Amino acid sequence: MGSWVLKTDSVERWAYWDDIFTEDECDQIIRIGTQMNLMDATLGDGSVIKETRNSKVRFIGSEEMRWVYERVTHIVNHLNEECFGFDLFSFGEDLQFTEYEAPVGMYTTHVDKFMGGVPRKLSIVIQLSDPKLYEGGDFQLMDSKDPFSLPRTRGTLLAFPSFTPHRVTEVTKGTRYSLVGWITGPKFK
Repeated sequence: MGSWVLKTDSVERWAYWDDIFTEDECDQIIRIGTQMNLMDATLGDGSVIKETRNSKVRFIGSEEMRWVYERVTHIVNHLNEECFGFDLFSFGEDLQFTEYEAPVGMYTTHVDKFMGGVPRKLSIVIQLSDPKLYEGGDFQLMDSKDPFSLPRTRGTLLAFPSFTPHRVTEVTKGTRYSLVGWITGPKFK
């Protein structure tokens, strides 16, 4: 009887970069985001179902926040090289400013990968809020039996494969702000 050995790639479950933004820079991004006309977040089909996703969002273009995109791009390239090794193109969409407000701000378990079109390969979440100013709102990976909460440190960038199931638990007090982005690339092969 023969054996077959398949070559596998090593891909980290998630990675992070502390202090991508200072507290003052986080405050500045929050001011810019909250001054925009925030809209109810939609699902992939464009519907608003608050039992699934209850947050307000606005996409922020690279011209409006060039300094943010430059810094994020540098960090994402580094984390991808060290931890994921994906072939990447660029941001698939503008960065999304997200507001989760108590008592019901949340997003149930989902994946970011789009079907059809250019696939999202790497997802990022940047924690903007001071974690002492809100309760709940944990960002959790759901890729194992037990939910795994990622760090809430202000100014930290979290990165993970877009096919990873994840969620944001209900914010029970205060408001949680974040920037979210998706980096596209050719189909996995």
